[in-house]
Amino acid sequence: MKILILITGLVIIVVAAFAKNGKGNRGIDRLTKKTAPTTAADEATQTSETDSAAVKVVNHFFDKFKSGAPLDDLVASFDEKADYFIPGDTKNVPWIGKRTGHAAIKESFRLLRENIKPEKLTFTDMLAKGNRVVILGYLESRMKKNDKVMKSEFSIDIVVENGLITRYHLLEDSFEVSDKAKL
Repeated sequence: MKILILITGLVIIVVAAFAKNGKGNRGIDRLTKKTAPTTAADEATQTSETDSAAVKVVNHFFDKFKSGAPLDDLVASFDEKADYFIPGDTKNVPWIGKRTGHAAIKESFRLLRENIKPEKLTFTDMLAKGNRVVILGYLESRMKKNDKVMKSEFSIDIVVENGLITRYHLLEDSFEVSDKAKL
């Protein structure tokens, strides 16, 4: 299962590299922080500004998340029609699954807070291209109902449009989460 999740995370990175312009190595170079030569300086500047704006929105959201901000403040970072998805065992892990809209996303965050105590959240890398931000990281959370600790690497694929998150897909070790969530 972990291999599938890691492969999925790598696929997200490759898709992010090619999503905007599909011009071969240029996207890969940007992700590895190398500077590719360009003949369209204006395009590079515009992409950089878009990257920066998306990263600012994502950082602002996670600052609120980590500080324990009220649920309405968290949800305010999302577009009303946002696509929010955390795949996995929805029978044992009630805060995951596919959700759309403020009310459903708010419910996911409510259930998350009701069921887990975050112990560690580390971003190992943040990759940006246009309005897409991909975060790679590691988390540890304690399940409140049974005191088990869930540990997982993760990737989050986030798209930002008009200053709001329109796509939030988190991939983690769903087998580990489900196993630790069981009584």
